[in-house]
Amino acid sequence: MIQIKRKSFLGIPVDSADPESAYNAIEGFLQDGKKHQIVLLTIDKLLKARVDPEYNRCIREASLILPVSSGIIHGARFHDKGELFRYNPYEFLIKLFMILEKYEKTVYLLGSRKEYLMEAEKNLKVSFHGLKIIGRFAGFFNKEMERKIILTIKKSSPALLIVGKGVPGKEKWIYRNKNEFNPGICFWIDNFIEIFSGTEKNISKRMFQFGLESLPGVFKKPWKLFKIFPFLYFKILVLIYKILGY
Repeated sequence: MIQIKRKSFLGIPVDSADPESAYNAIEGFLQDGKKHQIVLLTIDKLLKARVDPEYNRCIREASLILPVSSGIIHGARFHDKGELFRYNPYEFLIKLFMILEKYEKTVYLLGSRKEYLMEAEKNLKVSFHGLKIIGRFAGFFNKEMERKIILTIKKSSPALLIVGKGVPGKEKWIYRNKNEFNPGICFWIDNFIEIFSGTEKNISKRMFQFGLESLPGVFKKPWKLFKIFPFLYFKILVLIYKILGY
């Protein structure tokens, strides 16, 4: 039996779903003939949803909202919201590919640079022999090309559309265009194409477990240290909501 409970944390919905229930739900999404968006919820996305009405609607209407930031897990526990399960984005993606193989479903890749995209596709086919990649298109496209891409995705009708870098609006792009697509699953994940192409390294499991997944990026791009301020704001919100009993 699928056990998924949608909870409100700092005014934003998040799903409490153990991995078995989450993946069972996804298998159901592939079969039910409906349109689904999955959101992997970070602290940044949670804070954005509090101030951006369109993004707030995007989150609320998602079929599955899975937390990936350790701060959300700890904050929800501090608020007595019960147990939340944290997901590693790339382990989650690999599991999705395995499910697609199992049911012989198709995937469309959208985003990144063309050379990275082609290399990622090649590597995915080596790692997942039964994965059916029926289309791909690089990101950083203009408005005129965007319409053609949407029509191409609709015609190819993938069971899973994965969107990465170079697509304006990220999750909001999916939300704005979801009605244009045929039934299936859509979700956005940052640099998955770069990782599968080998141009970027994935975070180690150990660093992810300790909530240090952002640390390597700081060494490469020191200005990311300024992200400490949204994190501190998040901590203050957690405390205020606890004091006020929300």
